[in-house]
This record gives sequence, structure tokens and C-alpha cells, in this order.
Amino acid sequence: MKTTTSVKERLSSSESVEYVIEWLAANKEGTRTGLARAMCERLALRDGKGEWQMASAAKALRDLEREGRFRLPAVLNRGARAWTARQLDEAVPAPGPVPPRAEQIEGLELIEVRSDQDDLFRIWNTLMEREHPLRDCRLVGRQLRYLIHSPQGWLGGIGFGSSALYLQSRDQWIGWDESQRAHHHQRVINLTRYLIRESVPCENLASMVLGMCARRVAKDYRNRYGIEPWLIETFVNGEQYAGTCFQAANWVYVGKTQGRGRNGSKKEGKSIKDVYLYPLRSDWRFQMGIRKQAVEPLSVESGLESDGWAQQEFGDCDLKDSRRTAQLVNAARHKGRQPGVSYARACGGNRHKLKNYYRLMNTKRDTIRSEAWLGGHREQTIRRLAAEKVALIVQDTMDLNFSTRLHCENLGQIGTNQMGTKAKGLKMHSALALSARGIPLGVLRVQNWAPEPADSETHRNDLPIEQKDSWRWIQTFRDAAGIAARLEKTHLVVVGDRESDIYELFDERRKQGGRVDLLVRVQHNRCLLGEEAKLFEVLSESPAAATVSISVPRQREKPGKPSQPGRSALPARMAHVEVRFREVTIRAPQTSRLKHNLPLSLFAVSLIERHPPPGAVAIHWMLLSTLEVRSLKQALKCVRWYCRRWRIEEWHRVLKSGCRILEHQNHTAEVLARTIAIDAVIAWRIMALALLGRQVPELPASLLFNEWECQTLQLLAQKKSP
Repeated sequence: MKTTTSVKERLSSSESVEYVIEWLAANKEGTRTGLARAMCERLALRDGKGEWQMASAAKALRDLEREGRFRLPAVLNRGARAWTARQLDEAVPAPGPVPPRAEQIEGLELIEVRSDQDDLFRIWNTLMEREHPLRDCRLVGRQLRYLIHSPQGWLGGIGFGSSALYLQSRDQWIGWDESQRAHHHQRVINLTRYLIRESVPCENLASMVLGMCARRVAKDYRNRYGIEPWLIETFVNGEQYAGTCFQAANWVYVGKTQGRGRNGSKKEGKSIKDVYLYPLRSDWRFQMGIRKQAVEPLSVESGLESDGWAQQEFGDCDLKDSRRTAQLVNAARHKGRQPGVSYARACGGNRHKLKNYYRLMNTKRDTIRSEAWLGGHREQTIRRLAAEKVALIVQDTMDLNFSTRLHCENLGQIGTNQMGTKAKGLKMHSALALSARGIPLGVLRVQNWAPEPADSETHRNDLPIEQKDSWRWIQTFRDAAGIAARLEKTHLVVVGDRESDIYELFDERRKQGGRVDLLVRVQHNRCLLGEEAKLFEVLSESPAAATVSISVPRQREKPGKPSQPGRSALPARMAHVEVRFREVTIRAPQTSRLKHNLPLSLFAVSLIERHPPPGAVAIHWMLLSTLEVRSLKQALKCVRWYCRRWRIEEWHRVLKSGCRILEHQNHTAEVLARTIAIDAVIAWRIMALALLGRQVPELPASLLFNEWECQTLQLLAQKKSP
């Protein structure tokens, strides 16, 4: 039997229902209030402060009456009017001019609202009834309200209530069983209402208020109800809001609701929303008695054979229908056999398979998104990460030019060619997991979007980071931090090229802490704290620790552009470079948005090639890392790991030349993204097979190929042998 602390379910037991019927028979003149008190005394229904849970018991009795369990006494005050909220006679006055940034507001405060504070209660209710999208000020269960106040006036309000009884995505993320959920459910509260008034255009205010709440809500809730909450949950309508303020305040996205009511009822027909959680204390799992769910390690060569790889990588995708998942597995299997041809050719022209494929690809359902298609492969990738002591997460962005697809809808502008013609296509930001040896472990993220032309009237420094393409680098790091929380024995290092050299990324790591480190190639010559010279000059003046040789891959020919010269093709070579390293403290950029931020302590590694061969561009790398670099060995480790970044370039090449993603003939950008999601996994498998054959040649072929494939390879090897 399912155990729960829900008052309703305790009253729903056969013993309790029988007692209610006996009480009603013995108390003909009894009232609902009297029955509620009797049930509280019988079941010891007290809250954290030791008071009877009269309201919860009365509501549970009404629900059971509607279910036909018994008939309660008549309501005594039938002539009373329906419940109405206490409000002001008119709207809350608009605040005065507010500074453009939250950091500039002096005197910003949260004012707790109690039910006996009639004036504040009316202000809060009026704001929610008139300005909140729900137009409803009622909260559920235990309640806590705040007004957001500044010298300029009332800026908004926020309210907390009891959490949802059943929430699949939350419960899976927490990892509690039924008994743990029953015992600790009251430790989770719900951010039910949140309003920043439309007349308050103040940047970062929403995330700052969330931070202010997080610092005091546990204490205020404990003082009122005698119990300390450990987690906050909230729901965001993803179709209307991006949830940016919750992401900026370090809330964790854990999934989506199922469109059910607070009690898990399918009949309520609620809209599907994004679920975010925020831990109020770091040891909440320990306090709940929840052991961290260990990720079962998976070796990189396991499951890559031709007969089972598609089922392993796509079989666990949650597409809300097992038939769709089976169609996805079949599509991946067919394309994996012949990745460079059309699907019609890959499936042998079978019209039933083609029909199922196009029906799957062109579905309009929101659940069929590229993120969902990668869900199964992502989980397998995390399992492969669990088998590594150190793993690299390499992220990069590339352009996909579909200018020749004249009938493809929803493409964006990715640039201009030499003649000034605008190129149409998509941008793709992806994250590839690698072992420290450079073996690809899987694809963690693939984000495709149609870029819009830049607004000539808006300067980039005036935009918040969430509105820039650079935000995707930070999203990948946050994703890596979430993965690291599941991996007890794996140290993750996020690696990026010069595009990822943004102050906000390093600042995000400072805020997050944890076991995820950054290794980034520097693009900007940054100012240092306590130094007159900048980063490049300070490192170049330092003595060289050693001269080492590094392998430089071959350079392909690149045609020139009006704004950028081309380059000629060069063979692979060994470069002799001088290595320098030291700890540095970089200052925040002196822009209006960042100049008030704290300096960051990092480690820099410099590589300079003094004598490159004719025609070659000299190696001049500057790496910044959160990894400790105090010895030559540690510096060379950073260099070796950064050299692994080329793996994602090779993966891009397999996507374009092996899977031929630029030749897809889909008619919308959404369908293109779905097709590319399948190709991304196929390209990973091709690359993994090739590199395993080179780096681990002792692996038996039977681990990766079936019997007929092994015989074919053996015949081919005999034919080529002298």
C-alpha cells in the first residue's frame, strides 16, 4: 500500500471512513468543524508548530463527500456570500522611475505579508488579481507572501504555497521512494505566484529577487509553521516564458509536468509546464536519507555492434509513445548502414518504412523535438562518462549553409558570401564528450537555431548575456555541472575555443563551484588586477618553462572573403613551442553591465612557436583554465587536453562529408533539426569505431561487427595483403 503524509489519504483509509460514518451517526447535531477536530485528534494531525490541521482535514472531508463516501452535516451559513479576496478599491499606484539595472536600486527589500496586516494583504491581492497573468491571488496549503518594495514604490510580489503531491519529473530528480516522499514531502514548497510589474523595466531584478527569497524563505517559513523547507519548486509556461530569471538564479530545470492537477488527477487538464527546483541547503539529500543514485558505467566499445547500437542509443528515448520510439530506432538503424545516402535508398525503397519515417519526421507534436530524440543517447553517454576518471566536454559552433534550399522554411541568416549575398541556414552549437585519450563517448547537446540579423541600433555590450549567442556556452557548462552531480568518480573539464572566451562563463564557474573545470583558448587580451600590462604581455615577459613539440593536424585550404584572407593547404607537422604558465587575476570588463563584478583568479598557459615552417601560421596559444597549473607537468596536461578539442572539428567533418547533412531536402528548419539529431549520433559512432581501431587495435572485431561483417573484412584484408 502506498504510504503518504497527505491528510486526505489518511482520511481515505477504510478505518477512517468507518469512524466518520460512526461519528456522524452518533452526532446528529454535529458540525463539520466538530468532525474535522475529531479526526485531527484521532489521527494526531498536527503541523510543525503542534497546532491541529483543521483546514486540511475539513478540505479532505469535503473531497471525500464529493466522492460519495459519506454525507457531511449541512453548512450552517448558507446565506453567506462566495469567497472574495480582500483588495484595494483601485489599482496599486505605479512606482516611480526605476534604475535600468537591479544593482543600482538602493533600498530594495522584501516585506513579508501576514494575514493580519490588512493593508499589505490588500496590496498583494490587488497586484495578483489585476496584474499577474493568472488573475488569481489564492494560494494552496501553507502560505507565505512577500511584497517587493523600493523607494520608488511597489515593484511586484511573490507567493509560496504547498508543493504538488505528485510530480514525476521532480520525484525522479530527487530520487526518493514512496516512504521518503511521504515523510519529507512537506519539506518542498511551491513558488506559486511571481510578479514583476510591467511598469518596472529593470534588468536582473527578477533573478535578484529570487536570490533574496532564497536567503530568507526557509527561516520565515520555519517561524510561521515550525518546519524548515529544503527545496523550492516552480512551474514555468515554456510557450510564453523562457525561464531566464530562474536559470540566472541557478535554479535547476528537471523536466516537464504531465498536464495533471496538483493531486495528480488527469481530469484537471492543466497545461504542460517546465519544472524548476532550487535547493535551500546543500545536504538536503542526506537529510532526507536519499543515497545518490549511482550511474552504471558503460565501456565505450559496448553496444556499438551493427545489430544492437541503434536500440542502445535510441531505445530509451521518451517520445510518449513506444511506437514512435520503435520508428526512431528503425530510422537510425537504416541510416547508420548507409549514412551518406537518402533515407529512401537506405531503407531499400520500402514504401511502408518510408511512410513511417516521413510521418515521424513531419509530426507536429511538441514531444517530438530533437532534444527528446537525443535523450536515450545522452543517458548512454553519461554512463560512458561514468567509466572515466577524467573526461572532456568539448563544445563548438558551426554554420550549416542551406542557401540552395529555396523552399525550406524558418531558416536564418548565417552570413554573406563574397558577392554580398546573404547566406541562409542554421547555426549548430554542440557538446561532444571525450575520454582523456580523445575517444569520443557521445553527444550531450545539439542546439540548432535560425539566427536573426543583428540590430544595428543595439550595441552588443548593451544586451544581457541571455540574449546573445554566447549564452549557449554557459548553458553547456550548466548542463555539465548537472551531469557532474550524478557522477561520483569522474572529473569533467569543459573545453572551448576562442569563441568561448567570455567573462560570464568563468564567472558562472565561480558561482557554481563543484568538480567541473574550464579550459578555454583566449581571444581577448584581458586586463589583470594589480598589473599595468595586460595578459599577453605579462605571459610573454615570463621565462619559458620548457620547449616541447606538439602535433599540428593538416590544414585544409580555405577560400578568402572580402573581410578575411584565405589560407593555403598545409600537411600535418610537429611544432616546437615555448611553454609559459602562471596564476593571474583578471578584472571584469569595464562595461556598464560587468564592471561591478568581482575579479577572477585563473591559471594561464602560453604556447609560442618562434620558427614556423614557410607558409605556416605560427602557433601562439593562450589558454585560461580553472585547473590548477603550478608545474610544467600540469601545464602540459592542459595543452594535451586542449589538443583534444580538434576531435569536435573531425566530428563536424564526418557530419558534413560522411552523413552529408548539407544535402538534406527537408522543407522546414524543425525537421532539419530532427534529421541532424539522428546524424549526430551516427557520426559519433563512425568516429568512435575509427578511433578505437587505431588506438585499441587489440580489440576483437567481433565486439563491433557481426559474423558476416567479420568475414567480409577478413576477405578484404586477404585481398589487400601481399
